[in-house]
Order: sequence, then C-alpha cells, then structure tokens
Amino acid sequence: MQPTLANIEQWLNTEFNDAGIAIAIISEQHTRFYLHGLADSQQNRAISNKTLFEIGSITKPLVGLVTALAVNNQQLSISDSVASLLQGTHYQQHQYNVAELLTHTSGLPRLPPNLPLSDLTDPYANYTHADLMLAMQTVQPGEKQFEYSNLGFGLLAEIVSQQQGSSFSTLLKQQIFQPLGMADSNVAMTNGRYPDLAKGYQIDGSTTANWHFQALAGAGAVLSTIDDMALLVQHYLQATAIGDTGSATVAGLADAMRLSVTTLISEPAVGFGWMLHPDGAVWHNGQTAGFNAFVGFAPAEQVGVVLLSNSTIPVTPAGMALLQQLRQKDETNMAEKNY
Repeated sequence: MQPTLANIEQWLNTEFNDAGIAIAIISEQHTRFYLHGLADSQQNRAISNKTLFEIGSITKPLVGLVTALAVNNQQLSISDSVASLLQGTHYQQHQYNVAELLTHTSGLPRLPPNLPLSDLTDPYANYTHADLMLAMQTVQPGEKQFEYSNLGFGLLAEIVSQQQGSSFSTLLKQQIFQPLGMADSNVAMTNGRYPDLAKGYQIDGSTTANWHFQALAGAGAVLSTIDDMALLVQHYLQATAIGDTGSATVAGLADAMRLSVTTLISEPAVGFGWMLHPDGAVWHNGQTAGFNAFVGFAPAEQVGVVLLSNSTIPVTPAGMALLQQLRQKDETNMAEKNY
C-alpha cells in the first residue's frame, strides 16, 4: 500500500503500527506534519517534532553542501585531485578529483578494506582518522564509474574539515545547522550522548543499537528532527526557486545550495551528493540498522517531502509517491489559477 496525500494517516496506521515515523509535507503555503508511533516503546515515548532520528546517507548531501560552500569561497575546487589534497607520497594513486568523490565515480570501494565488520551493531564507531589514512595508503582505486561509496564521502568530509581546521561535527554546526536554525541537529560521534534520539527497531519490533562515527562520519552520522529537516528543505526551495533573484536563506548558503543541485554527472544524474531525477526532482535517502529516511523536493513546483522513521520498514517508495502527488497537485493549482 502506497500513501496518498488524502490517506497518510490511514497508511501510517496500516503500515507502521507502533513503529515511529514523522512526515513533513512542504509547499509554498505551509508545512504539514504527521507524527505517528513511538520513539521508545519501553518508555512509551511518542514521536514528536523534536525526536532525533538517524538520517544515515542523507548526511552525504550535507557533506556536498559544505563542499559547495568551500568551492564558492575558493577554498577548494572540484577539479582538485585527492592525491594533492592528501599531500603525501603514500597517496599518489588517488588521482581522482573532488567532483568524482561527490558523484561516487572515484573508483573507491563502498567501504574501506580495514573497516572491522566483526561487530555490525555499531560498525563505524571505532574507525579512526589513522585507520582511514592507512586505508588510503593501500586502496587502489578501480574504474571511474558510478559505485556508491561510503568511503568516498567519509574521506571527502575529512578533507574539507581538515582544510578548514575543524572537525566534521563542528563544521556542520557552524556552517549549516546554526545559520539555518536547525537547532536540534547533531552528528552522532563515538561516546556522544543524545537524549532525544529515538530507539531503532527491526520490522519484528526488536531493538537495534544506535550508530556512532569517527572518521567516516561523512558517510551517515547526522541526527536530525522532522522540524529541522523540513526547515532545510524550505531553505533549499527558497534558494532554488525559478526566477529567484534573492533568497531569505542565509547569504552564501543560498548560492551553495544552488550549486549543490547542479548536475556533475548525468548517468545517473548526481550533484554535490544529491540524486537528481531527470524530471527536476532532487532527493536522497538513508538507512542505518534501525532507521529509514527520505528527503525529496522539486524546485520548479516549490514542494518537498521528508519522512523519518525509527524502523527498518522502507520509506523511499512512499516518499517518491508523495512527492509526485504534490507536484501534480501544484500543476493542477497553477492551471486553475491561469484559467
């Protein structure tokens, strides 16, 4: 069963039972929120607008956004080779560039070969910067074709952060979360404590461990709320509105947002971490051990959708369906106005 704009609440009751999910339906006029289920079944804690979810790989477009800021500020070029950025004789095999990291076409594998996978309950928690640099000495990049790479985005986040003398967590807070008013968003670093973080659940209702990160934080470490993610989409819509000559979005970030949704490769179409649909939609999804997330928006129609769930029940098909309905509804409204 796929949701429609008219039956979202029925769909939530049918598909999710007590599992937690928060939805934002975003348009020029207003944002509607739907909150369902429990953030913690043991404590009977309900999902709220301030519940933190693991958004997994939706972290990658945020890495793309701080990269776009660095490019616009002439601190970095997308044509810079990674070998030159790593600055060492041990890294000369890494002749791919920043654009190829952004688009998963660097030839890097999905995961570093020295990532310990003996304990999958929190697989990234103990992977350090030293581990990453050791991996970069031994990894031989493959063919430059699209291959989704957590290693690539972990590496890119480390490069951009170190260039600016910052940790990735601090960089996101200072350059994205604070300027955009995303007051509750954070980065799940190892040994961090996040009181409003939801528990993650398998489809059968069993709990999963929350994930934490060190050097691969750029692959999927961001925690966010439905309020904050809706706000991010609102800023993107303002910045990318067709015919927009100015934006309410913070100066500098609006330009970076516009850059971040430009096409760097066309098969598949990818921008600065964002996946770009041929019909103009911009999207990404994320999944960790006990969470699923989807963000999508359409600049032309000025609409967007966010789904955040603390369950392994997939949400991407629902997110795509709702975004398509929103776009069609907007086209109908425009036709009626122009009649």
